[in-house]
Amino acid sequence: MKYGLLIALCFFVAYSAQKPAVFERCIACHGEQGQHIAPGSKGNITIAGLSKQKVIADLRGYRAKTANNGGAKNVMYIQAQNLSDEEIEALASYISTLPKAP
Repeated sequence: MKYGLLIALCFFVAYSAQKPAVFERCIACHGEQGQHIAPGSKGNITIAGLSKQKVIADLRGYRAKTANNGGAKNVMYIQAQNLSDEEIEALASYISTLPKAP
């Protein structure tokens, strides 16, 4: 019983400590856990569980207005235009730990 509670507490702390504030702007399209398919995305892919490197590359591409992963690219261009490298790194670290959709 003690170990189960300890594991649950560690899991909660790990997720809540890593969630950057800037992730709040992602929730409307991608969902609280990144498991929603964003409107207009290509291939019905969710962001949950993407590799850190993929998220960094995609967000940098959106910031530079060169990425094109679907019909909502203009929304992503606006969302990413003012992201700092530190915010991109924090988002990528967090998103890569989210469990993939079942």
